[in-house]
Amino acid sequence: MNMTNHRILIGSILKPTNDSRMYEKIGKSLSLLVNTEIHIAGLKSSQIDEQNIHFYPIFSATRISISRFIAPWKFLIRAVKVKPDTIIVSTHELLLVTYLYKIIFGCTFIYDVQENYFHNILYTDAFPSLIKPIIARWVRWKERVCKKHINGYLLAEKIYRNELADRIQEPILVLENKYVGSAPDTSKIVRIKDENKIKLLYSGTIATSYGVFEAIDLVIRLYLKDSRFELTIIGFAPNCRELTKVKNRIASFPFIKLIGGEKPVDHTEILSAIQSHHIGLLPYRFNESTHLRVPTKLFEYFLNHLPVICSYNPTWEEYIETYRAGIIIQFNNLPPAMDILDQLSNATFYTQGDQKKLIWEESNLQNWYTEQFLQPRSETLPQGV
Repeated sequence: MNMTNHRILIGSILKPTNDSRMYEKIGKSLSLLVNTEIHIAGLKSSQIDEQNIHFYPIFSATRISISRFIAPWKFLIRAVKVKPDTIIVSTHELLLVTYLYKIIFGCTFIYDVQENYFHNILYTDAFPSLIKPIIARWVRWKERVCKKHINGYLLAEKIYRNELADRIQEPILVLENKYVGSAPDTSKIVRIKDENKIKLLYSGTIATSYGVFEAIDLVIRLYLKDSRFELTIIGFAPNCRELTKVKNRIASFPFIKLIGGEKPVDHTEILSAIQSHHIGLLPYRFNESTHLRVPTKLFEYFLNHLPVICSYNPTWEEYIETYRAGIIIQFNNLPPAMDILDQLSNATFYTQGDQKKLIWEESNLQNWYTEQFLQPRSETLPQGV
């Protein structure tokens, strides 16, 4: 291994090259290691190269297209050009080509498990019902086949240790999508009632399963009782038909604004929206693929002291109670608007909890990577030597 120029290639297909996890978290954290170059391949974005971080678009079309099948081979070609010491893949679609690269050229192979893809495919509407089981089993087969050739795993959720027990092996590092930045002023207590405008925010993936229509219904109901309420929907809609439904639904409501939709929105723009709004929404519908996960936006809302209105979820409720971060309602059976208004007006938020625990664990990643893959392996000497 050439330690004077250690190269790490990080890749995804549907995530932009400036994705918050690939770039802002994993990429930037590992770029701080001595003599390390970071190369990131993914969906085309506006990000430009930095001193030791380089970006390569390998996909820019719609989710279902011929280009998507070509993208893994573009990633393989990029790997041949970069000659990485380590490849970190952030999607199952790059597993087989990375396996092929490792066989031919040799490298450290790390799988950054951002989702339980088997569950996601089976329990969401990303694919037609008839082919869901076929695609899900294909993904699971790839993960099992590549398992013995993968040198390490990063897990974005604690629950993946159990859910993926048959497809992962040590060394494993659980690395949740916590917030990049410093903890807020803990003396800052948030109140809603005195605002001239009350701006609600729905950020991230725009989809039915994530509750976008529940967010719309909520703000309409609140607006009819109090015209201070507004809603911003910001993010990317992977399903064009769902996006059309969203646009049609909000067309006659000027107090609802849509940012993005057709293409991913830069994470910096989403963070800016978080910092300029008063309440964040987590209106997820119950789904087997998401109900035990902690969404990135929860950490982002909390670390920006944005009170939340959240659907019932035992995992999220624990966080909300710990930090007094918001209120919990049944989005599928909305309570009277005045009840919600009373809860928001009479509550004070972020009055307790150590929010430093929600900060991105940069040193954990650096130490794990260094100890597992950069330290020289000790060799056992024969007796008497």
